[in-house]
Order: sequence, then C-alpha cells, then structure tokens
Amino acid sequence: MLLVIAIGSSNIRIGLYEGDKLRMQTSMRVDTQILPDEYAVKIQSALGLFGCRADEVEGAILSSVMPPLTFGIRQAVERLCHVRPLVVGPGLRTGLPIRINDPAQLGSDLVTQAMAAREMKLGPTVVCCLGTATTFVLMDGQGAVRGASIAPGMKISLEALARHTAQLPWIDLETPPPGAVGKTTVDSMKSGLLLGTACLVEGMTKRLEEEWGEKVSLILTGTFAPLIAPLCRRECRTEPDLALWGLRLIYERHRSGGRKKADEPAK
Repeated sequence: MLLVIAIGSSNIRIGLYEGDKLRMQTSMRVDTQILPDEYAVKIQSALGLFGCRADEVEGAILSSVMPPLTFGIRQAVERLCHVRPLVVGPGLRTGLPIRINDPAQLGSDLVTQAMAAREMKLGPTVVCCLGTATTFVLMDGQGAVRGASIAPGMKISLEALARHTAQLPWIDLETPPPGAVGKTTVDSMKSGLLLGTACLVEGMTKRLEEEWGEKVSLILTGTFAPLIAPLCRRECRTEPDLALWGLRLIYERHRSGGRKKADEPAK
C-alpha cells in the first residue's frame, strides 16, 4: 500500500492507498516541537485506528509547506515503515506543465492539487483550496498551470478579528449565518467570514475567467471547502482529497518510470 502525507500550515493530512482506492484518511495538527519518533508514534496510531499496519506500507510520498517538519516526518516514515518517501519539490519531476515565471516557486501543495485536477480533464479549471490560506490556481485546457492567487484564509481572518479587536469573540464557523444581514455579533462575523469567502471564491474565479478569456470549471478543496461550497452561487465541485490523490499520481508516475516529459518552463 502507498502512504501519502500532505503537510500543511495547520494540519497534516495522511492517507493510505490500496491501488487507486483511498483505504483511509485522517488529519493531525502541525506541531514543530515534537521529534521524529513522536511523529512515528502518531502515524502508527492513526494507521491502527483504521485497522491498518505500518508493515503494509510499500511506498510513501509527502508534500510539505512547512520546511521545519519535512525532514522530521520523512525520518518518521522511514523508521516506522522502512521505506524512503519521495518528497514533492523542485528536485522531483512531476510531469505537470507549470507555465509561470519560476516553476520552482509553485508550492508543493498547489502542485499536488493541480496534478489531480489535471487528471479530471475538465478543460480550463480553477482549483481553489480553502485552508489556512485561500489559494486559486488557474489551469488551461491542456492541464498546464498558468498562474495563481493567494489570500488569507478564514482561520487567519478570524484570528485577526479576535486578537485585534476589543469586542469581537472567537466563534464557531461550522454553521452558516441566517443571512447576509447579521442581527447579532456572531451572525455578523459569520456573514463576513463565510459569505465573504464565498463571494471571494466567486469573484476571483470570475476575474480569472475573464483574464483567461474562457469559461472555467471550479474545484473546491481544503478544510473549509464543505462549508463554502453550498454558499457559492456558481457551479462547483468539492474534492476534499485532491492533494492526496495528486500525491498518489506523482508516486505512480515515478514507480512506472514515467519521466518522459520534464516540467515545462515558463512561457
């Protein structure tokens, strides 16, 4: 089986694939203070929770936007599963055409999401990840990355409101507001954060669409995608496991020796 790990700014997504079937997936919080062996124990516990074992793992791949954690988790996987994981980054060929000024600057999280979106063959596409940051990646009809946009995510925005204003509390975002016009402080904050994010998704997608000159498909992924998708007024599809899927595709390409085409330079 294949162990896939996506290290984000706030959470670490862990998945285990048996062929092309995602047998389990779970998350744990990012903690830069714990040691590799502690992460090995956490990963082992996560696998056991779903009835899986470390000795079933035959290969591994990880992506990371947290450089301080990359080595530690790589080491944890090696000790636990006795396999050396691939690490998505500038030194790893993915086959994904990245047509921006410096392809190495595209984050590994965005690369994995784009790999999976490319496999879906939806034509021109915007992949929006709603996590710690809210990111938009524009892909053309051939599945090449053409550019991106990055904004603060809902969690960052909520933290800023709660910390830097005297009378605004930390609130739960699990339920949407009754409407755009909030009648209480909590509902007003939910309106701004949840409906505001939905408007950001719609507005940025429309702008990207207009600049590109073609209608695009919209894919939502990330922690907050299930909350925002029902609030969007344009058609979209939610793919919460997009990054894990992309990691599997990259790994399979390397396992099959599929290195026919390097990442394309900017054009």
